[in-house]
Amino acid sequence: MRWVLVLCSMLVAVSASAAEVKHSTSKSGKPRIEATNKVTAEATVLSVNKSKRTVKVRAEDGDTLLIECGPEIKNFAQIKAKDVVTVTYTEKLTIEIEKGPATPSAETETTTGTAKEGEKPHASITQHTKYKATISAIDTTAGTVTLKGMDGREATVTPRNRANLHKVEVGDLVVFTYTENLAASVTTKK
Repeated sequence: MRWVLVLCSMLVAVSASAAEVKHSTSKSGKPRIEATNKVTAEATVLSVNKSKRTVKVRAEDGDTLLIECGPEIKNFAQIKAKDVVTVTYTEKLTIEIEKGPATPSAETETTTGTAKEGEKPHASITQHTKYKATISAIDTTAGTVTLKGMDGREATVTPRNRANLHKVEVGDLVVFTYTENLAASVTTKK
């Protein structure tokens, strides 16, 4: 998946925008926070070497990159000079409180998508991780909460909004859901 690293390097050249953060309350009255960050970059195809399966592109900042396209790039023959490669990286973190008692846990799921035969090349990969930790202590004087993970280790954190300390209880679960998505597509310039 070397091509993914090259596409990610395109994103490094784009300045990341500040994450959009939303504070809300769940149906049960518990605090909920959602932060999302999305970065998009485009590059123009300068040339295609079909025998070596390489594509030379110019990024928005003017840099040129040579991308090796392995067999996972379906419909490679459809890529032509002047096509546009668009790469989007999105990450999202949601923190919610669930009423306890429950067992801390961790789970990760990865999904991928790719072009169908005859379409311009495109692909995406999404990784979704959910981690649950139990609130083992609340210190309203210090403004901290101690979380205990599935491995038994504890970490003390300081919520940004101290008022949220009064909305949670020892035994509640703090659920961290982190999702990353990387999508790349090739389109014909109009």
